[in-house]
Amino acid sequence: MRFEPRLTGEAATLARPHASTLERLPATFHASILIELEKWTTLFAAERAYQRALLEHLTGLPAPERERLFAAVARVEAEAGCDRIATKAPNAFQDEAQAALRKRRLLARWRQDVDAVFQSIQPALDARLHPADAPRRLIVQIYAGAIAVQAAQLWSRFRGQGVRIPLALDGARSSDAFLRALFGGSGGTGDAAGATGDTLFATVGGGSGSTPLDAWLVESGEALHVCSEAVASGTAAVPTSTGLSYDRLRGYRDDLTRALYDKIQTGVESPQAFAAYARSLRIAPRPGALRHAPDVVQAFVRDLFLTGNGTLFVNNTFVEWAAVQAIRRAEPRLLVARYGVRDKMKPFSSLLLFSQPRASDQIPLIEDPVGSFIDVEQLSHYVWLNAEKSPAYRQRTLHLLLAEGIDEMLAIRSGAAASPAAGNDAGGAAAARQPVSLADVGATMAQWLGVPAPNPRGRPIAALLD
Repeated sequence: MRFEPRLTGEAATLARPHASTLERLPATFHASILIELEKWTTLFAAERAYQRALLEHLTGLPAPERERLFAAVARVEAEAGCDRIATKAPNAFQDEAQAALRKRRLLARWRQDVDAVFQSIQPALDARLHPADAPRRLIVQIYAGAIAVQAAQLWSRFRGQGVRIPLALDGARSSDAFLRALFGGSGGTGDAAGATGDTLFATVGGGSGSTPLDAWLVESGEALHVCSEAVASGTAAVPTSTGLSYDRLRGYRDDLTRALYDKIQTGVESPQAFAAYARSLRIAPRPGALRHAPDVVQAFVRDLFLTGNGTLFVNNTFVEWAAVQAIRRAEPRLLVARYGVRDKMKPFSSLLLFSQPRASDQIPLIEDPVGSFIDVEQLSHYVWLNAEKSPAYRQRTLHLLLAEGIDEMLAIRSGAAASPAAGNDAGGAAAARQPVSLADVGATMAQWLGVPAPNPRGRPIAALLD
């Protein structure tokens, strides 16, 4: 089918030599690719590389093989009558095609057939995009000190995974000192003493050949931001990391909610029309909300709040969803997620999305440290699971889980099973061993990523690096 996409610049240049291949694909598959290319300016480098690899792979297939690959998708499209849809705009066509498939109860079968196509071609794409010598990655998840951690239940969902390592927290009991001891930066105490002033974020995202999109920090509050910004206060014009803070985005959340509420008040034609309106919003974050704010990050933030259930009003849900989407879309080498204390849940009537409740309907905010621990135990597990599903992270990632003020850390090497000799018994309890300092953990993270350690006093933990 011949569509009329709105492609410009690099996207148009990419699509041109593959036009003949695209027109021979089933229309829904063709439209889906064009929809992604139309979003080119809001795609991260990893997403753009995927689109290039996909087009080149499909074009490189012999015609008979390509026809066999898509035969099932073509058949279900014909049964649904997708070939009779005259719409030329890819997005509008896809909406009509989905409606036709639903009407004839063929949507589930169509999805299965599309999944089968990707299962067939994905190994070749993964081998091209993520070779065995691809860079290592690091994911750190931290529970803020105000969360009511139940030590006996800590990281219980990871039972049988990784190794628990005792920590020496002398002089690093507060959140600020804990984070500086881990990631570097001047102004700290205890383990942070002797730090060079550079943070791990700066050495990863500001290194040669790197960009701020290589180092991400997402958090409920702003302690990570403060930790990594204090050092660069005199040279803050050049960001070295990408930071998302639920608290700092409060104004943006209010502006987005207000815009969507106003649209509902004026009337919407359909759910599809409302979704299209939401995707078209260009709300600029308020000054200071984002440290690195190119168009792709601003679009990413908008999509986080529009697509993540609860991200507009639950801080830790925002942290988990932002981390998962960064893993899926941006594929940073370093990702640090820090959870905080959420407020007690309210009756649903007071949380109606995009509503403007009366003052008499509003319920005072009350923090829930115990409920927050229950939540983040599950959310941190989700982040790990999603990373393990990603070919960019599988087999090459070190996961560290820490809780501020807790003298233990869980470390998981991607693809490596837990071993009693490495420090776990069958139940995952920490084995007796000499505690390591947070500076040692920082040195381990730096050596894993191949960058200078933020604190020269730290000694890498050999058992995690061998």
